[in-house]
Amino acid sequence: MLMLAIAMLAIATVIPDRPFLVLGLSLVVGASISILVREAIAPSPQTRITQITAVLLLIISIYGFADIIKTL
Repeated sequence: MLMLAIAMLAIATVIPDRPFLVLGLSLVVGASISILVREAIAPSPQTRITQITAVLLLIISIYGFADIIKTL
């Protein structure tokens, strides 16, 4: 899911079309929440790093959504 989000965001940089950007950001939100839930259920050895990365991705994607809404 995260690889698909990266691909959509890469397409959004080449083709400046809003649906690709929105889809990529929504996939990042979904992947981040999925990672946080997975780490809560079955912690891995590097739990703290994974959680920090997922929260950072979530904050960046929410900021991206706020920027899209502001430009409307």
